Amino acid sequence: MAPHPGIDTDSIKESARKNLLDLLEGVRGKKSLVIEQSLAGPVGIFVKFSTLQDYGVDRVFFLENDNLDASQKNVVFLASGEKASQCLTIAGQIKRLQQSSSVEHDFSIIWVPRRTLVSDRILEEAGVLGDVAVEVLPLHFVPLDQDVLSLAYDDPFGDLYLVGCLSSPVCSSLI
Repeated sequence: MAPHPGIDTDSIKESARKNLLDLLEGVRGKKSLVIEQSLAGPVGIFVKFSTLQDYGVDRVFFLENDNLDASQKNVVFLASGEKASQCLTIAGQIKRLQQSSSVEHDFSIIWVPRRTLVSDRILEEAGVLGDVAVEVLPLHFVPLDQDVLSLAYDDPFGDLYLVGCLSSPVCSSLI
């Protein structure tokens, strides 16, 4: 029997890189990137900070640190749309910047790996949904090596077998 040719992990990496850079390029000018800490590692695998700088990212902040600098007009959040706590944190930071900053900001949110009704509802109830541009980075798998893929998902086992949630494409693909 012939060996299995395997998965082309380089194409997965390149696709994720291109998708993220296209989304960042859609936000004109210099921008601050606010990233969820758990996404920093996976994103760092397929795109380097110098490349982010080429696409207008001036500074990077961790969402959980709540230390966003208000000097840039454009603020891009990169976070999981499936975590209510992250949605609440983003809504809180947007409201704080709108109230305390003299600069009028343009906010963008890039949800990873998908946009959810819960995230939209949280932003709507906080009164900021109309003030943000919402995009999606469909990052489901992260190539760690030529023959190793990692799920870019916190708890697929728990969602699939304990909660019985099949709504995530990743969970349904594991069945």
